[in-house]
Amino acid sequence: MIDTTFITWVQRYATPLLDGIFKAFTFLGNAEYYILVIPLLFWLYDKKFALRFGVFFLGNAWLNSFLKHIFQIARPPVLLHKIEQGGYSFPSGHAQGSTTFWGYLAVQIKRPWAYIAAVILCCLVAFSRVYLGVHFPHDILAGILIGIIWIVVYEFFNRKVKLKLNLWQWFLASLALCAVMLLLHPVGDGPLAAGFLLSAMWGYRLELDYVRFNVRGKWWQNVIKALLGIAVLLVLHSGLKPILLNLFNNPVEDTTLYYVATFCRYFIMGWWVALLAPLSFKALGLYRKE
Repeated sequence: MIDTTFITWVQRYATPLLDGIFKAFTFLGNAEYYILVIPLLFWLYDKKFALRFGVFFLGNAWLNSFLKHIFQIARPPVLLHKIEQGGYSFPSGHAQGSTTFWGYLAVQIKRPWAYIAAVILCCLVAFSRVYLGVHFPHDILAGILIGIIWIVVYEFFNRKVKLKLNLWQWFLASLALCAVMLLLHPVGDGPLAAGFLLSAMWGYRLELDYVRFNVRGKWWQNVIKALLGIAVLLVLHSGLKPILLNLFNNPVEDTTLYYVATFCRYFIMGWWVALLAPLSFKALGLYRKE
């Protein structure tokens, strides 16, 4: 479990250029990347698809964090790290995240080029983690395998289980799901995933029933939606953290109040993505009038 032979062998061929390239690829596995991409799908492409994708990906993030805290395996020695990276090592969140993200898209597109692109991107992101010295090879392999299993399981239930819920049943079912997520995993990324998922599902249903924003728009309307939506989301992402931590008397990281603040932060962000942003876009007339 602590054999660093492969990492040191790979890093023998390291250059500043390769460092920059693999740092760029590792960004494609960062949470910040997905925070940008999935909301854009919701605002510009298809709300139902984006919700399914969001639930799928948040479930994957929760599962990865849950497994990391079960195994609690340390990362390779810090001397091998080419980037700052904390937390546990097994399974790799970047490998699992990129496998599920690009793999899920490929499964929906159902084209050979999509599967090829997904494999290439997943391999590059996964290998970047070993090259940068923050994961062992077995972390990567486990992350990829778990990601593939999660795609299969989610797609099976998505196709076989069809639920028709009224507004209050939807609210209660969402609340029950997120409560179970928090009870099982109240640390790590558990509060993040549960908070964002709860408000996104509530906001989606309210938007569907009462706002009914048309995502189709002219090119310039889509540009404004993307810039405005992402700008507010980034402000919330970076600005809410110090505000909420101060509100809770600056709790130490990995304490109960810290995770309460994290839950609240992402709960607010989910409302913006699923309800408040579409409401704002509709008020501003940023849609194609049929």
